[in-house]
Amino acid sequence: MRRRNKRSTLIRSQRSTRGQQIVEFAAALVMLVLLFFVPLLDLGIMPVRYFMAQELINQYARKLSHCESLTQAYSEMEADPSLQTKLIRLGGVDPQDLELHLIISTIRPPIERKDIVKPKTIPKEWFPDSKRGPYEYELEVVADIEISPAIIMDLKPKVMGLSKPVPFELRSDSPWENMGKNPITKMFYLNE
Repeated sequence: MRRRNKRSTLIRSQRSTRGQQIVEFAAALVMLVLLFFVPLLDLGIMPVRYFMAQELINQYARKLSHCESLTQAYSEMEADPSLQTKLIRLGGVDPQDLELHLIISTIRPPIERKDIVKPKTIPKEWFPDSKRGPYEYELEVVADIEISPAIIMDLKPKVMGLSKPVPFELRSDSPWENMGKNPITKMFYLNE
């Protein structure tokens, strides 16, 4: 009888091997999420935010290029915070600085460029009716922005795109539309 009891106790004391990796699987699953999916989400959301911000800046440059005068375009850029508001509403996009430039370039060689940052400062040799012309006039909006990742991880060495925002400089230009002269002042609208 004793032999039978020993056998039955030996058989009962053996454990099953089913489910013994559950503990390791849970740790591996946490590591997979933290080390693969979170960075993948961060790196996947940043291009989406980048292209949405670029499209907003493109639309704003087109809107400003339809202004009657260059002074009006500059005053609208400074008075109207809609571009900054729209960029902030995208989520994760923080506009740092917005600038407006009028870029004048020659069409025939040698190619020359003139960057105008203030209205009423265009030299006469760069007007549309000048002998050196024809010229191409483009209104350019430059935006310095920071794009944040979807989930900011708290890492000691700060890593761009994972634990701190990534700075970008976005540019968009649109051809200046109004080449006419003001009938009252006889000045070109682009220099008013």
